[in-house]
Amino acid sequence: MNETTYLTVETLKEYTPIVNSVDVTLLDVWIPVAETMHIIPVLGDALDTALKTELETYGTLTGNNLTLLKYIQNASAWYSFLESSSFIRTKFTNKSATQQFSDNSQVAPLDDFKQIRQEILDKAMFYRNRLIDYLDDNKSLFPLYRSDDEDCNGSGNKEYSSGIWL
Repeated sequence: MNETTYLTVETLKEYTPIVNSVDVTLLDVWIPVAETMHIIPVLGDALDTALKTELETYGTLTGNNLTLLKYIQNASAWYSFLESSSFIRTKFTNKSATQQFSDNSQVAPLDDFKQIRQEILDKAMFYRNRLIDYLDDNKSLFPLYRSDDEDCNGSGNKEYSSGIWL
């Protein structure tokens, strides 16, 4: 059974620089991982359950929830990109972990890749913080949302980058 997520691979590719030719199977497994690790802790279980119930029942969200969905999808897209990026770059086979490239391309050096991942993380945190700001500014529209100041064990805390790659 497929897990209900806020993001589709198509939307992931629209919101990030992932090219259309990237295989869907390299991305779709990372969306629930990213949402479980980074989005649900912001929303809280009650709001997450309510939103997913509406998605499962009607196939979409409506009203204020539809506006909220855009904030969720932006954050989810960048975290899904972050979580998948190492595994798009590296393939695991019976013999070892390998990096694939073709005659027309070359694998980015590790230092460049680390910098790119940091930039992806920065964007993910930006959109996560925007989601938190939107929810905090619109608490009356989302009564199931419990912000950090309402004793939700810090799960709604904003994130900030731990530094830059030099």
